[in-house]
Amino acid sequence: MAYEDGLLRELTTLRRGWGLETERLRSRLGPLVSGWCEIHRTANDREARRVLRDAISAVIAEFPADDQLAVNVALGIAPGSQQALLSDRVGILADRLRVSDRTARRRIDRSFVRLAAEIEAGLRPGDGVPDDPDQGWFVKRLRAIVRLDTAEPELIEEREIVATRDGLSRISAQFTVPRVDDGGDGDGERRVAADAQQGVRITDAQRVGQRHFRWLLDLPRPLARGDTHTYALVIRIRDGLPIRPSYVFVPLVTCESFTVRVRFDPQRLPWTVWRLDRVPTSVLADPAKPGPALSLDGACEVAQEFTAPQLGYAYGLRWVTSESP
Repeated sequence: MAYEDGLLRELTTLRRGWGLETERLRSRLGPLVSGWCEIHRTANDREARRVLRDAISAVIAEFPADDQLAVNVALGIAPGSQQALLSDRVGILADRLRVSDRTARRRIDRSFVRLAAEIEAGLRPGDGVPDDPDQGWFVKRLRAIVRLDTAEPELIEEREIVATRDGLSRISAQFTVPRVDDGGDGDGERRVAADAQQGVRITDAQRVGQRHFRWLLDLPRPLARGDTHTYALVIRIRDGLPIRPSYVFVPLVTCESFTVRVRFDPQRLPWTVWRLDRVPTSVLADPAKPGPALSLDGACEVAQEFTAPQLGYAYGLRWVTSESP
C-alpha cells in the first residue's frame, strides 16, 4: 500500500494548477510517476506530456466513461479543460456530468484512487531483474560533504533511497576521480577506499579503468516497494595525487534532492567558488569559466542545494585554488 499511496500523492499533486499543461512539467513529476512511465529527466516537457497522456489513457481505458472523463478533465487532458486552476476544471466536469461541484470533486478523487491502484496492480512484484543492484530504487535525498581540511580528500555521502520493487536487498554506488589535466601524475591509476559509515555493508569493490570505482552494497534487510532506507559511505582518495578542484554529482537514477557542502582547509582557501547547475558532462574538463562567486561561511564551508537534478547532467561546486594557473 505504501507504493500505491505514494503514487496517489504524486498524481494528486500533478492535477493542481494547469495539470499536464503546466510549465516545467518534468520538475512537477514525482519519482514514482516518472519511474512508472519511464520518463527520463533529459526528455523535454513536450515529450514527457505525450508519454504521460499515453500511459494514463492506457490505464483508464477500461474505466467507466464518467471516471475516464474525471481523470482527463482533472489533468487538463480533455479538450476544453485547459484551465489555470483545478477548481475551474472541477466546474467543467460538473457541467458535463450535470452534477454539483462537490460531487464532481468526489468523482475525481475516487477516479484517482482507482488510477493509482491500477498502476500499482500493473507493476508486478519482481518486475525487472531482481538481482540487478543498479535498478529497483531511486534516491529521495542525497547529502554530500566534501572535506578538504583532512590529511586526504574525504567525501561523506548520505543517501535516502526508496525501493521501487519488492525484495530489494542490494544496491550499487559509484565514484570517479576525474582527470586533472595538469601535466602531472594525477591522471594515472588512482587509489580510492570506501567505508560503510552506516546502513549498508560493502560486499564487493570493483575498479573500472584507472579512475572509476563501483561498490556493491548489501542492505540490512530486503525492502518492499515504497520502503525507504538511509545509508552513508565515506570515500577517501588515498594516493596523495592532485584532484580536480570541483565536486559534481551526475545522477544515474532518479534523485529528488541533492545537497553538497565543501569544507576547505583554512590554510588553503580558494580564490573563488561557484555553482555548477545542469552542466553537460562533456564540458566538465574544459578550462574553468567561473560563475557568480559564492561566499564561504565562518567554518570555511560553502553549501548548495539542487532540486530534482536531471539524469545525465552535472551538479555541484567548482573552485579556483591558489595553485591554479
